[in-house]
Amino acid sequence: MRYRYTGLTVLCCSAFFALFALRSQPATPRQRPYVAVSKLTIYAAEPGKPEVVKDIIRRTEAGDSQGRRYTSASPNLPERFRYDWIRDVVAGRSYQVNRLQKLAYFTRLDSTDSGPSLANAEMEEVEILGIRCLKGPVREVRPDGGSEVVGTSCVSVALGNLLVHDEVRAKIGGENLRMVTVLENVQLDTEPPAEWFRIPEDFRLVAGSPGTPASQN
Repeated sequence: MRYRYTGLTVLCCSAFFALFALRSQPATPRQRPYVAVSKLTIYAAEPGKPEVVKDIIRRTEAGDSQGRRYTSASPNLPERFRYDWIRDVVAGRSYQVNRLQKLAYFTRLDSTDSGPSLANAEMEEVEILGIRCLKGPVREVRPDGGSEVVGTSCVSVALGNLLVHDEVRAKIGGENLRMVTVLENVQLDTEPPAEWFRIPEDFRLVAGSPGTPASQN
């Protein structure tokens, strides 16, 4: 199932995990650093029944003053399938890092700005937790090429397209779900540990993504 934000694409990979794939923005000399926790709550939302919490997933989100971004692996996955995500604008690469296997997949960053923009009439600027973000609709893309609004999302362009808030309804595996993402413990102007953005020298580098390696320099 695929969802299309205004200027943002979201792939729903499983009933319990949504992977947000963002293309890069041009790096600036200095970005506002931060460390936060992203909390994803998944509710069973069957019509006519009280909502029930199915799962809660917390991950670390961080960005440093060089514009690099880090997202920790999803803890609800088996350790061998857990990948940290690093968007390194300094190296010009995006990494998916498996600490258990000492393995890092990489792809090139492009220079296309795919973040949301106020130039789109559907977007509005709001403030959540002291963070300015652009709020807009989330659309489900149907097989016939059409779409329908299934939720809303708010993304901070200034913080490298950090997802600040998100609420989406979807039917996955025959279940009606409501998935809500919020930030917790936001520490603005806090530089994250430098090692979060490093690939250890003894890790194997593979071009491509997990399951789809490719030839790249």
